[in-house]
Amino acid sequence: MSRPSLTLIVNNDVSFAESGATADQKSWSNQFDPYALKARAPDLWSAYFRARFRSPREVALFCDVSFQTALNWWGAVTAPTSHIALLVMLTDPGAAAFFGDELARAA
Repeated sequence: MSRPSLTLIVNNDVSFAESGATADQKSWSNQFDPYALKARAPDLWSAYFRARFRSPREVALFCDVSFQTALNWWGAVTAPTSHIALLVMLTDPGAAAFFGDELARAA
């Protein structure tokens, strides 16, 4: 059984200027300091979990992790891994706005 693969399709018939893209676009690394974001991640996640859940136990049940892991997130000791971030983004329509607001306040 073969694994699914991603195929990139490029259209060389249309130039960058014709495509409607603007020249003022910036990469995420130019908008955010990746190291600072990584260092601040536990605090951001702690704030999110405290805003959405009443206790670390609720976090543990929702995310299907141990109580100790949820306690670490609650106390901003560590941040969740990518599959938990995806779970949150897919189940909470307000999550993206919450993190956007938190990052805007910090800037």
